[in-house]
Amino acid sequence: MNLRPRFLLLTTVLIALIGAGLWLLSQQITLSVMQEWALRHFETQVKLEKTRTLQPIIREVTLARQFADSQVLRAWARQPDNAQLKAQALTEMETFRHNFADQSYFVALRESGDYYHNNAANEFAGAEYRYTLRADNPNDRWFYSIIEQNRDIHLNVNPDIPLGVTKLWIDVLLRDGDNIIGVVGTGLDLTTFIEQVVNQTEPGISNLFFDHEGAIQVSRDPSQINFASITKQASEKKTVQQLLNHPAERRQLEQLLPQVMHNPGQVGSLYLTIDQQRYLAGVIYLPEIDWYEMILLDLNTLLPLSTFNNLFIAAALSLILALLLFHLALNRYILRPLALLEDAVQQLRSGQHTVPLLPRHRAGEVGRLLRHFQEMAASTLLARSELEQKVRERTEALERLTQTDTLTGLLNRRGMTRQLSLEYERLQREGEPFGLIWLDLDHFKSINDHYGHACGDQALITTASIITDQLRPYDHAARWGGDEFLILIRTDDQQLLDQLGERLCQAIAAQQQVLDNQQRPIPLTLSAGSYLARTHDRLEHILSAADKALYQAKQNGRNHYCRA
Repeated sequence: MNLRPRFLLLTTVLIALIGAGLWLLSQQITLSVMQEWALRHFETQVKLEKTRTLQPIIREVTLARQFADSQVLRAWARQPDNAQLKAQALTEMETFRHNFADQSYFVALRESGDYYHNNAANEFAGAEYRYTLRADNPNDRWFYSIIEQNRDIHLNVNPDIPLGVTKLWIDVLLRDGDNIIGVVGTGLDLTTFIEQVVNQTEPGISNLFFDHEGAIQVSRDPSQINFASITKQASEKKTVQQLLNHPAERRQLEQLLPQVMHNPGQVGSLYLTIDQQRYLAGVIYLPEIDWYEMILLDLNTLLPLSTFNNLFIAAALSLILALLLFHLALNRYILRPLALLEDAVQQLRSGQHTVPLLPRHRAGEVGRLLRHFQEMAASTLLARSELEQKVRERTEALERLTQTDTLTGLLNRRGMTRQLSLEYERLQREGEPFGLIWLDLDHFKSINDHYGHACGDQALITTASIITDQLRPYDHAARWGGDEFLILIRTDDQQLLDQLGERLCQAIAAQQQVLDNQQRPIPLTLSAGSYLARTHDRLEHILSAADKALYQAKQNGRNHYCRA
């Protein structure tokens, strides 16, 4: 059989086979493409959802923290029977009430159990004291549970029976130094929050919030919400795991949660079945509110398979047409030249002495297009490489910014917490100990009050500079908060910690860089305490021991160093 009929037969067979299999394969291929597209763009979608959902809460959390930092409230909480301090505190409460979005607040004192509250309608003006909390009252158990957990901030969906409201409560510990003297905060109306945040998603996209135990805190379905989760036993809670139909998916979710918690900003994705409906789920940890958010994408709603029916038909027709065109092009550019070549061979065999003229392939549009594409591809790859480099540099800069104290240039509390976790893991894994030195500028508030905050800032900057000069390149220092500094030293030598602590006390006392308005040196001293960590220590104990050593140094008259 000649070449022409062979190619004709092959083309016919290909058209028949591809046409028969196209309809069966197209739906599966389209589904795979949809899933691949969803996975590629899922991280961006989840991060956008995170930003959108945090906006209503983050402002209230910030205000609640400021509320808990009020010196007026602290002074009154220490002397709750002082009428003048109470009047000042009530004025302070009203100021914050007008700033909160819900225009409501609560203040609960630990020692007396007195609970103060006012709402947006100013309903309790002049009668802000509502009732007294009791440890034996189940309705008041939330207050004592928050104190027992000793977490600075806690978000909880909880009905307040005496007040007759159900809200998303933002609870912040009111502290006097290390002592918890009360709980303050505000609330967001749960119905409004669900309407504005959870329900305002695109069709096919839903989200819910849950805590570390999986207890659902916010959902568009109120029956799923685990109200008052802080006071419930684990068996009584409504959890996100209970929504899943398959045990294997519950295990996958349990394994995913620690990963995203230890990598804030990372989105974990997996497929989940809820109410017999298949979803692509994304989970992200929200450190700002200590919750998880789960985004559920229904691919059938976002991109129904039926949308592609016309595309399937068009693709099949296009393929058939393409095969026909391929046959024509094959005949023109291959079969015809081969036939002419065969004729030329026959002419040469017959004794003809002239070479027959044959069509020659020239470097035409296709050749130029290939060269242009190569040049364009090289430029595109170079531009992409430069863009990726800039993105990496910008990401690294942002990461450094989130872990660096802007005033002193040292690590901030978040950065040091991460470094402490890494060192503690290394201690447990390799048995290599480390030491902590906790520093505190003596009478720093007096410096701010007497010389001004500019001098106070200069004192912090000078202290940070002296600390940095005393450290080795692989040690770490952080401004832990206010006028407190924390130093992490890789060592197993207590004497090294002692020498460093003494040197820092001496260096700060000898500094001459911090000047008042008359350019006279302002005397500075600091108190320091250290602790050398061992493999059997818990991280909380390590921090607590160093803090106790610092406290002992203060008790010894300040400008002292003590070891734990």
